[in-house]
Amino acid sequence: MSDMLIKLLSTDAIIALVIGAFVTYIVKWLATKDGEKFKAYEGYAITAIKAAEKAIPDDSANKGINRLNFALQIFLARYEKAAGVTAKPEEVAKIESWISEIHSVLESAGILTKAST
Repeated sequence: MSDMLIKLLSTDAIIALVIGAFVTYIVKWLATKDGEKFKAYEGYAITAIKAAEKAIPDDSANKGINRLNFALQIFLARYEKAAGVTAKPEEVAKIESWISEIHSVLESAGILTKAST
């Protein structure tokens, strides 16, 4: 029974459903008062993502997580300096997801391939 459940949860449709729900949650969060305060710093996020793409080579181990961490640290430093506040742990988790979302959009648009050349 558990094997069947694991196979069902591993299907592309279920994974897409979970990702869709998460993206919907992030989009709704961005529409809230808390999310809007980070939306104003979207330029920082884009700059941090581009910097991470250049700083972490494509052939490095764990490049995805290292690039995300690099971009997150750059964004948080700039955000905290500009806003004069320290992001709370739950905000950092949401910002991390938001940066991943922005990265996906930039990658889909071909902007990151242009930036890394």
